[in-house]
Amino acid sequence: MFDIRKAVPEDALGITIVNVYTWKTTYPGLMPDEVIDSRIAELIEKAEKCRIDIEQNDNFFIAVIGHTIIGFCCYGISRNKKYNASGEIYALYVLKGCQGLGVGKALFSAGTNALKDRGYSSIIINCLYGNPSLGFYQHMGGKIISQKKDDIKDKSIIEDILYFEI
Repeated sequence: MFDIRKAVPEDALGITIVNVYTWKTTYPGLMPDEVIDSRIAELIEKAEKCRIDIEQNDNFFIAVIGHTIIGFCCYGISRNKKYNASGEIYALYVLKGCQGLGVGKALFSAGTNALKDRGYSSIIINCLYGNPSLGFYQHMGGKIISQKKDDIKDKSIIEDILYFEI
């Protein structure tokens, strides 16, 4: 059905396409349209940043069917100073047509196992308020422990911060 593997630099464009597509299908009404549309316009630049991230940090898993990337997980040290002893899953996205097949669970497990191997016993995930994936993260054991507010393009967004023991 699908395979999970570590990403290599040549996967960067496919990862970025999945990222842009999932933002377009998940975040309308939750994120300003111009932010979503700018990601599409900046596809090549974002892919180059992703390639560099893969080379420097080796922190991506991808889900593939054949040679096509259908999802990814990016992880590392927590960016939140309040939870600096935790790891963090920065991004976990699966194409809408491939959701419900266990891809998200497999990517989540790969990311959490990699963080566990790095010595973490807990992780956090920021989930945009209103994101339908919140239920998935709660099903995976996440507990909302706080919220974070950001301003993007003159619009305030709220993110739920979920905490997981791993």
